[in-house]
Amino acid sequence: MGWNDLAGVEDFFQTPRWLAVQERNSGTTMDFLVRHRDGAPVAGLVAAWATDSVPWLLARPDALLSRAADEEVPGAAGILAEVADGEAASLLPSLVCGGRHLGRTRLLAAPGARPEDLAALLDHAEGLAEERKAASVCFPHVDVRDLSLVELLESRGYRSHTSAHYAWLPIPPGGWEEFLAGMSKHRRRRVRLERRALAEAGVEVTVEPLTQELVPRLGELDSNLLKKYGNPASPEHSAGLLSWIADVMGDDVMVSVARQNGAVIGFGMVLRSRARGEEHWFGHRAGFDYEAQGKLPLYYDVLYYRVLEAAAAAGVSVLHAGIGSVEAKLARGCQASEERSYVLRIPRTDKDRRTAPR
Repeated sequence: MGWNDLAGVEDFFQTPRWLAVQERNSGTTMDFLVRHRDGAPVAGLVAAWATDSVPWLLARPDALLSRAADEEVPGAAGILAEVADGEAASLLPSLVCGGRHLGRTRLLAAPGARPEDLAALLDHAEGLAEERKAASVCFPHVDVRDLSLVELLESRGYRSHTSAHYAWLPIPPGGWEEFLAGMSKHRRRRVRLERRALAEAGVEVTVEPLTQELVPRLGELDSNLLKKYGNPASPEHSAGLLSWIADVMGDDVMVSVARQNGAVIGFGMVLRSRARGEEHWFGHRAGFDYEAQGKLPLYYDVLYYRVLEAAAAAGVSVLHAGIGSVEAKLARGCQASEERSYVLRIPRTDKDRRTAPR
């Protein structure tokens, strides 16, 4: 029994292969903590060291808190004042726990794990943070339905605010036609009009393997999207990462590719997760040629509809749509849950240790 046995089908971003991708792209130190009992691992925790130089803003406690305070998210102002002393940057450096992916950051646990196993891992992580002189420990995207982790963090004095909403779509047994039938009449008509507009513009969308031949063009499109939303990016860096993902993930990475008259103008990456007898697909990265796209309705056809069709044909049970645009995803049949960023100020005072129950 090893690390893979701790991960369920929803824990794809904490599997060894994907963690190898993250280590290459993290720009920081990553730690892998494991709790053993009777010679076998029963729980695991991924941690990443976050400073103001790491680019993954959506998993950094300072950036999450600043945005939440600006948007007047309930509780954020109190955390900013009481935990961060009025300055979100004071939470750095931070030990970011549970994975730095954008959804369901959590402890991993084997079916036989006990509450004391999870508490022991968190003890170790907090001790590691103190040794390294971190200003905080953070779990950036805890699903509110992860009751065991929520209870553990709150019992130890972590404060939280809403960080995102995570969406997923159970694939209907009847595939695309059943999915379409479940939409309102207005929505069905709109989807058909969108697809007609793409067909008339000479756009075709296919789900296919991620090949090295595609990588340079997809790197350009990936960089386009990152720059659009204010992230540092270059086509060369994006292409290097995509090439590495193709090498590491093999058949478990696919791309939904939009071509117009043979030229690639958009893509979405799809990652396959198999565990404990289930298969889920995760949407991950994307990119577009915004000049070629113009007003064409590429987004949902590339990232959603075509992937759903392929997933249904492959017998996949769930398509994970991730964070962002949650209202649009709910309107297209997704379910969603609230995620919260949990943060603890380090070093803990003696009073903290006395009053936070264990």
